[in-house]
Amino acid sequence: MSKQLRAPWRRALCGALALCMAAVCGGAAASADYKSDWEQAEADLKKEQQVLEQIQNDKNKAEQQKKSLQNQQTIIVSQINDTIDQINQKNSEIAIQQQAIADQQAVIDERWADFKERMQAMQVMQDSGAVAVLASAQSLYDLLTYSDNLQRISEKDTEILQEMNDEKAKLEAEEAELEAAKAELEDAKAALDTKENQLAANIQAQNKTISQKEAAAEAQETVVAEMQKRADEAEKQYEAWVASQASTGSGVCAEGFRWPLDIAGRVTTEFGATQNINGVIQTGHSGMDIAAPYGTPIKAAHDGVISSTTGHWSYGNVVMVDNGDGVTTLYAHMSSIAVGVGQSVKQGDVIGYVGSTGNSTGNHLHFEVRINGVKQNPRNYVAF
Repeated sequence: MSKQLRAPWRRALCGALALCMAAVCGGAAASADYKSDWEQAEADLKKEQQVLEQIQNDKNKAEQQKKSLQNQQTIIVSQINDTIDQINQKNSEIAIQQQAIADQQAVIDERWADFKERMQAMQVMQDSGAVAVLASAQSLYDLLTYSDNLQRISEKDTEILQEMNDEKAKLEAEEAELEAAKAELEDAKAALDTKENQLAANIQAQNKTISQKEAAAEAQETVVAEMQKRADEAEKQYEAWVASQASTGSGVCAEGFRWPLDIAGRVTTEFGATQNINGVIQTGHSGMDIAAPYGTPIKAAHDGVISSTTGHWSYGNVVMVDNGDGVTTLYAHMSSIAVGVGQSVKQGDVIGYVGSTGNSTGNHLHFEVRINGVKQNPRNYVAF
């Protein structure tokens, strides 16, 4: 390795010169435009996806509310059917009771007719005006009003007639109770009918909401698909530009480091930044995180010898390259490693593939540059 690489400031200068040369040729501006278009398309896509997600959430909520209403309706309908059965049972009991009353009245009438016949017989035998009055009575009440004549009636007949009327009155009271119970059941059914009608109306309203949300979701899915197409196209344009620049050596100083991927990717975390990794806040980020698709080839940033390949709880699958003169580069979170310890590599050789192993929140390359063990800002050594 050239002695010029021993001074970190020369590497910084080298990276700066690469950027300046790209800017002179218009490459930096083109890179910014392509990248800006891609990032804007991604942001717009995310926004439309969030709209779609909200619509779908609203639809799911409406469906859950509809299901709850239908469950309530099922319970109410069951209660209505039970109440109808009870009303029918009361109607049967009332009909039986009414028949019992009619039967009792028939017995009373028969007994009364017999009693009147006896009174008429007494009238014939006694030829008494008072007996004639008794025989002309039309009811027990009429008979009882004539206290003088009651003394002439058989006590046994009077007792029997009274018991019969008492029994009839009891049957009529029981019928009234049945009618009252039936009325209460009918009121309960009316209330249940009202509630069931309201539930049916609410279910219909939810059906309308669901239909509206389905239509809105369908329309929004079309928007998202168009935005996805736009984002994909913007990414392809950016990556095509990156590939064209990589083939001409853009981003690599004459004696410097190259970008560790053939695509620019997207730098999600800069050196020294604060991160939230799976809910844990970490400050002083030790390298540069470059988001890229799973399996993207990772290239050696400079010539060197593989000094370490291992699995680490935080770095995941990690490769370290000794670039000489106290310079070490580190590549972390690989999905798989393509080199072995002691192997010599040239700048641009594949050493592994992008992944999300270790303490990671998504597919990306964690890239570090160390000088005599001290972590440096990779921006001073690579440019894209």
